[in-house]
Amino acid sequence: MPVKLIGTIILVVLVAILTGFNLANKCTIWFFHNFENIPVFAALLTSFVAGVLVTLPVALLGRKKKDRKNNVPAETEKQEEKK
Repeated sequence: MPVKLIGTIILVVLVAILTGFNLANKCTIWFFHNFENIPVFAALLTSFVAGVLVTLPVALLGRKKKDRKNNVPAETEKQEEKK
């Protein structure tokens, strides 16, 4: 447990250091309009959050469908045993 905690702290510090060095880097992004002088870190963070928001419902709905499929045969087996 302490090894994982120390590793996580080191990783967070490393990401913070790299973020601090790259805050001055700017770029132009086209998303149906040209957005100029956007920090690269903000663009990366925004794209990561957008990916999570798109993937999360798909992952959660996919899991519910699998659970339904797994429960249906178990219920039919119970009904067959009662007959």
